[in-house]
Amino acid sequence: MAATALDMTGPRPHAASPVYAVYGHLDPHALTLAEARERGALHRQIPTDVLMALETGQPRLAEQALAHLRAARTQPLLGAVGFDDWWNTALGVLNPDWALAPARRLVTDKARLYETLRAGGVAVPAFRTGSLSATLLRFAVDNLGPRPVFKPATGAGSRGVYRYRADLDTEENLALYQQILRAGHIDTATPILATQYLGEHDAAVEISVELIISAGRATHAVVHEKCTATAVPPFLDAVMVCPPTDERIIAALAQLPSLLDGIVAALELANAVLHIEARLHLRRWHVLDIGVRPGAGLVAHAALAHTGIDPRLAHSAASIGLPLAPESLETARGAHPATAIACCYITPDHRDTVRLARHGELADTLADAGDVLGWHLNVAETRDAVYRPDAGISVGVGAGEVAVALSRLRSLVAPYEFATPTRVNTETVAAQ
Repeated sequence: MAATALDMTGPRPHAASPVYAVYGHLDPHALTLAEARERGALHRQIPTDVLMALETGQPRLAEQALAHLRAARTQPLLGAVGFDDWWNTALGVLNPDWALAPARRLVTDKARLYETLRAGGVAVPAFRTGSLSATLLRFAVDNLGPRPVFKPATGAGSRGVYRYRADLDTEENLALYQQILRAGHIDTATPILATQYLGEHDAAVEISVELIISAGRATHAVVHEKCTATAVPPFLDAVMVCPPTDERIIAALAQLPSLLDGIVAALELANAVLHIEARLHLRRWHVLDIGVRPGAGLVAHAALAHTGIDPRLAHSAASIGLPLAPESLETARGAHPATAIACCYITPDHRDTVRLARHGELADTLADAGDVLGWHLNVAETRDAVYRPDAGISVGVGAGEVAVALSRLRSLVAPYEFATPTRVNTETVAAQ
């Protein structure tokens, strides 16, 4: 059967790694993107071809790109903001005297980041950096533990992360990891960071922290417990809740202020937003990764619900050198004491039952629900026997307690047969 237009889905142009130009006037007392927009600030995505010209560092290409951006709007161009770890050369051109530049360079050099944090008294996993080879793998197994973790030393995120498989020999692990890197479009010549796997009795306890830094100090921290439900429907692939409910995390929360102060000092930031991933090991927090940006997906929506401050706006303001007013940050108040955010997917058994009209009902429900922090519905209908488009939803809910937020989230998505996907081989996916 020939595919219909309804079956043809693919990435939108400029969908990956967006960077936004900021125009107009940014009121430092605004606390959300909506407030900033109402008071004269505009965010407009920069086309990828313009970013590529800026990223070259060539003066003539940069001048042409800047002229294009200035001509695109009548309002003055204030600078630009990126919400992932890339395009740092372009952002440096768009933001003269970019205060975030040194920290952004540091966090995209994992070995140097770990060395800097460790020198500042912040715990990190034991590690070794080198070219991907059997020699590096053998060293890691012999010195970092039987199941070390490997990741590209440049960049951030979960692409190209691999945990050594004990059931394979060194050459087999090397061959498999090389294929994983290629599948993620990562050059196998990229330096690789080998780290100790942190987990007491193989039970990982991990958090992420959304941290706002104002005038050189940590002012707001939102701590998410990372939960993954893999056994039971209706949905849970990746779930994050705040505040944490795991007793081990709760017992170790008192350590976080000193950890966060150490990170702020190590990165030497005056105004910024950080996304920090940490794991509890031997009852001490160890930093796995840091992004000088807010967390992806609905993490920022959850942080806004807890604090009353949108970390995306705070990051925008810090990027263009016009930080939000400290007095406004201090008086901000959140709307919900508890949140749950999740990525949900249609199970393979139910893909043939996906109908856009039915999920339009869910979209209407989510749009009208006052306790829904944010949502994104991505459902593709197909009658092709072999074509398998992605089908899923991201959704966040606010409530008075975590249990209530989770229950409400389940009640929203369960009638539409959202569930965990078939569990992938956990030996070859990101262990950290």
